[in-house]
Amino acid sequence: MRNIYSVKYSEFKKHIMGQGYPGFHADNVFRWIYSRRVKDFSSMTDIPLSLRSYLNDNFEFRLPEVVDKRTGPDGTTKFLMRLEDGETVESVLIPEKGHYTFCISSQIGCKMGCKFCATGASGFVRNLKHFEITGQILRLLENVDDRVNIVFMGMGEPLDNPDEVSMSIEVMRDWVGISPRKITLSTVGLVDQLEPLLKKFPNLRIALSLNFASEEKRTEFMPINKKYPIKRIIKVLGELPIKRRDRITIEYVLIEGINDSEKDALALGNLIKGLKVKINLIPYNENEFFPWKSPSYEKVEKFASILRGMKYSVFVRFSKGNEIKAACGQLRAQRG
Repeated sequence: MRNIYSVKYSEFKKHIMGQGYPGFHADNVFRWIYSRRVKDFSSMTDIPLSLRSYLNDNFEFRLPEVVDKRTGPDGTTKFLMRLEDGETVESVLIPEKGHYTFCISSQIGCKMGCKFCATGASGFVRNLKHFEITGQILRLLENVDDRVNIVFMGMGEPLDNPDEVSMSIEVMRDWVGISPRKITLSTVGLVDQLEPLLKKFPNLRIALSLNFASEEKRTEFMPINKKYPIKRIIKVLGELPIKRRDRITIEYVLIEGINDSEKDALALGNLIKGLKVKINLIPYNENEFFPWKSPSYEKVEKFASILRGMKYSVFVRFSKGNEIKAACGQLRAQRG
């Protein structure tokens, strides 16, 4: 039987109309599935009994299976989920003040090959389908209430899978009830795919995983910089139709002795001058795949103070979930 979550709304509406039912029943069914999160057609009381019976005979509810779940002292919970083909994917639930943040994956593995990322160390397997992306969210929603923000900062590069990511955002907006304003997409800078997505979802939040202000050093650690060099990315970001109160997030992972000097801080500040940004400094989440270390607290604060002195809004995001190996790719690799 077909997995109901894999069916697009337009396809489903056409299908049930072909069975002789009014199209508005498609809206009702999708509200039951995504808004009320019901997993039983017989419970859909505003659907005709004959349609409920038909749906029960032809569709079933299959969400990713949670095969591992680890919660750290701060409440951060990492989930390893098995998909229908047996592959696994990671998602993280992070408690915040007044809400939860879901860190969602868009690919199994990653093609970008960043030389400090645990996901990239395992190579690339495949893109996730839209229902495998929304399936992660529906699973995490089983654990909390609806006060959530979504960040595409898990496994994979979301703009390397733009069509499926776009469909998942559409489902979240139209049926789950999560506005694109509460969704942040993190990219290493695949700017060719960025503008079409923002035309469709103008309120979508964007985060650039920059990490280096030097073209040479960024290319060394992030090979995608050969195709999308910093100068081109900054130019495109400066031309985006960012609303007055919105800002692009600049993500900068601080690696001891690599990109954490006062000179690096000044170079970063000068590079993004004129952009509407806020800066997230992220001390490196140490893992078994790479030898890099996180800078000392004092060095991180010095880096932040230089940027604040240049009139930037700077936030230091110390990694949560270290005790549960919450760096993307660690739990999946550990489970084999």
